[in-house]
Amino acid sequence: MKKQLIFYHGLIFCALLSVLPAIGQQKRSAVKNDSNTPLHLLQPDYKTPYRIPEKNVVKTDLDRILTYLEGVTPAVLENKSTGKEVLSNVDFNFETQIKRGDFRLGSYEWGVTYAAMLATAEITGDKRYENYVNQRFSFLAENYPYFRKLYTDYGSNIDSQIRQIVNPKALDDAGAVCAAMIKATRRNPDLKLRPLIDNYMNFIMYQEYRLYDGTFARKRPQLNTIWLDDMYMSIPALVQMGKLTGENKYSDEAVKQINSFSEKMFVAEKGLFRHGWVESMKEHPSFFWARANGWALLALTEALDALPESHPQKDKVLELFKSHISGLLPLQSGDGFWHQLLDRNDSYPETSATAIYVYCIAHAINKGWLDATAYGSAALLGWNAVSTKINAQGQVEGTCVGTGMAFDPAFYCYRPVSPYAAHGYGTVIMAGAEIINLLEKQHPKMNDNTIQFYSNDQTTSTPIFSINDQSRPDEIVSGSTRKNKDAPVVFVIGDSTAKNGRGKGDGGQWGWGSFFQQFLDTTRISVENHALGGRSSRTFYTEGLWDKVLPGIKKGDIVFIQFGHNDGGPLNTGRARASLKGTGENSETVIMERTGGPEEVFTFGHYLRIYIRQAKAIGAVPVVLSHTPGNSWEGGKMLRNSDTYGGWSKEVAEQEGVYFIDMNDIVARKCESLGQEKTNELYKDRVHTSYEGAMLNCKSLIEGIQNVPELTLNKYIK
Repeated sequence: MKKQLIFYHGLIFCALLSVLPAIGQQKRSAVKNDSNTPLHLLQPDYKTPYRIPEKNVVKTDLDRILTYLEGVTPAVLENKSTGKEVLSNVDFNFETQIKRGDFRLGSYEWGVTYAAMLATAEITGDKRYENYVNQRFSFLAENYPYFRKLYTDYGSNIDSQIRQIVNPKALDDAGAVCAAMIKATRRNPDLKLRPLIDNYMNFIMYQEYRLYDGTFARKRPQLNTIWLDDMYMSIPALVQMGKLTGENKYSDEAVKQINSFSEKMFVAEKGLFRHGWVESMKEHPSFFWARANGWALLALTEALDALPESHPQKDKVLELFKSHISGLLPLQSGDGFWHQLLDRNDSYPETSATAIYVYCIAHAINKGWLDATAYGSAALLGWNAVSTKINAQGQVEGTCVGTGMAFDPAFYCYRPVSPYAAHGYGTVIMAGAEIINLLEKQHPKMNDNTIQFYSNDQTTSTPIFSINDQSRPDEIVSGSTRKNKDAPVVFVIGDSTAKNGRGKGDGGQWGWGSFFQQFLDTTRISVENHALGGRSSRTFYTEGLWDKVLPGIKKGDIVFIQFGHNDGGPLNTGRARASLKGTGENSETVIMERTGGPEEVFTFGHYLRIYIRQAKAIGAVPVVLSHTPGNSWEGGKMLRNSDTYGGWSKEVAEQEGVYFIDMNDIVARKCESLGQEKTNELYKDRVHTSYEGAMLNCKSLIEGIQNVPELTLNKYIK
């Protein structure tokens, strides 16, 4: 019987093997292609949107939340028994309470919401968000003296919301609202919030329970327990108070708490914080609750924003922030969310934590702490996920309710979610606002169906494209950025003496091509500087850079060709950019150290002829420029190199019947008239020029152009 069972099981197994390929094929065939779209461009069936969000759509989502909150968070006092509105402090008694809405005006969750609305107002310019905060803070400030009297008269019998404001008993009661009030005060001192701020700060600094080493702690669920949440409930208020008052004690206390929390709770090998730490435990079970990690990351973000630049430990805080981000990023799920327990995919996706991470990543990119290329797409993916949780009413769904601390996974995995969990609102608003900021400051583009970030706008409509980024020193734009199809363009090809680095004066070094257009009437002609540092006549061609410039050149355009500085040196080792000397058609085949393969190397003159002849074939006007002189002197004269690259440039121009401008000689003569000491101010090293040196080179080129009256470029000189 046993053998028979084995036999039958074997048959079933074989049958399954024969069916599985068909099942797989059926699944793979689920996406039909009824058009002529290439298969690699078919859109995947994403669970959540995969796209670059539009700023106006993000703002519409935020406005929907704001409209909902305006209606469900009244800033009104009422009598608890009668429900009648209390209009005068004369009518205050122990039954006076803040009118119940969906959320509490003085809770830590609403501290996050106030801060988020202030940031949204600043980013979008929409005063409606700031008005929401000002109205509620004005309400609390105006009534605060009477709230204090109620507490004096009736003690703990008064409304719990009022009691929480007047007599905070935990960091939850104080920190987040205090931080938001300080931010509001800096924007609008007329709010008169200082009595509330001082009351909150007095509790944080001097009354909150601490361990023996000064770390903020709680007495639940075990004696001397540290909750990760308390990083956010204290540190932002401390650094904001330091910024408000200029007193170092607040910043120092904030950094002390960051160090204390991280020493006990940051698990370096995971790049995550454990939720809780108990002093009496010899071992500390680690449960990486998502929102608590969000509070920690948000606290670090606030600290980096508000700590003085001179603070000796600011770099250490930034290092911790980056380590935390590095731990979080791989845990983002394919649909954009992070899970309730970060390292447990069997726990549910959670909205508020995801929103916090989106905000912190986007904010860090906008502040320059993180690289947009590496982290930008994660922020957008996270926002796309979060946006699906904003319902038509403006409520935020999928947010875990308030959560204690535990040492087993079930507690976290089975915490309920609710649109009335207040933690979702401020976090989503701040995430959306920072995404708008990200879209304004950064340059995302879909490339091969994926979100990529670039250093400048990519205007191509091609679904798959190579990088054309003129702001990077190792890239040039393919074709032309011609502003007027009927106006000629001056194209510049050459080395760093024409365009140094990004062409933005890095290190104080400038190429003349960055300023040449200032001498022309740019309403009738434009300049495109395609020169690139480190290139020779040979490598500008062999690296394909000329092939990128050539398609943009049209009949009537002018092409400046200037090489020579980098054409010496080794043929096949190191940078291997040298051309053969002279202007002949001789060549030499070498084995390239970099690739191990052969390359036929030609003379300097041969490569110049390529540029000249191909430009002439289009109908453009090539102009050969000799290279600018280096800052080398002998006997009171500047060395010209007129027997080598300068002379060879002239020789090729004459052979090909094109214009030649001897910049080498013109610049040298101007420098000699200034003298060697003054000329030293025009150079940053032996070859590269300062701003003043680049301008002198431009003026020399203009002089050279004017010495060739038949050159049509003359009519465009200012």
